[in-house]
Amino acid sequence: MQPLHFKVPRLKEETVRVECWELDNFFDPIHFHEEFQITLILNGEGTLFVGESVAPFKKGDIFLLGKNLPHVLRNYRFVNQNNGNKNACAISIFFNQDVIKRLLNEIPEAYAIERLIDFSGKGIKVSESNNFSIKEKMVVMPQKRSFEKILLLLDILGSISDENHLVFLSPSRIPTPTVVDNITKINKVFEYVWNNYNEKITLDQIAAMVNMSPTAFCRFFKQKSQKTFSRFLIEVRVANAYRLLYKDDLNTSECCYSCGYNNLSNFHKHFKSVTNMTPLEYRNYIMNKVA
Repeated sequence: MQPLHFKVPRLKEETVRVECWELDNFFDPIHFHEEFQITLILNGEGTLFVGESVAPFKKGDIFLLGKNLPHVLRNYRFVNQNNGNKNACAISIFFNQDVIKRLLNEIPEAYAIERLIDFSGKGIKVSESNNFSIKEKMVVMPQKRSFEKILLLLDILGSISDENHLVFLSPSRIPTPTVVDNITKINKVFEYVWNNYNEKITLDQIAAMVNMSPTAFCRFFKQKSQKTFSRFLIEVRVANAYRLLYKDDLNTSECCYSCGYNNLSNFHKHFKSVTNMTPLEYRNYIMNKVA
């Protein structure tokens, strides 16, 4: 079976993407993506298929998966079905490993991290002796600001690179799978939203742009990104709103209308759904951090 080319929904100015998953089951098709991935299992157990190998996973395990490495987490679906908890919970960090390597290229002390990134093409499991300290850093990552995420990521990679014996999941690097589907369609959608988020964007308009019906496009986008198109559009607009709140002397109303919203109520609701803060709370938080 040909692995699916997956599009991580990183925002245009987002070097490090952090996803918190609370699901009944992990994303099922075997897939690959351009981003390096670090995943901490918070709940669930099952089997990780990576490259040409399989390995068990359980709560507390941490895995590093390199660029374009086919993989899938398949949790045991009969576990914990009746206790009200989600069977598949994890925190995953995604980043462009080529960008990070260029950043570290002029830092001789970062040699071990660069080597770790190179080795990640085989898939790596973090040793259990190192899990606790890495977990502490990963669980606070979602609350960090963009630049703080980069610093914390380098700290995590540095800790893992200090391990004496890395545990490889696959005996050899897997050649990059052939992209058999039209990934240019979703790239076109991402690019359009990034460049036009401050304008009115409708589902019919976007679907027509890639020659699909709205229903077919919604299925296509969710399969490729594990996110609905409407949620992606909200996250892009909110990301630009808190950039304006942080950098520019704009009030909440001006930020709202500058990011494609036509009423404050929706803007406040969406902003809080992404950041867990109102725009005013976020600005006060930023001001206190800077003071």
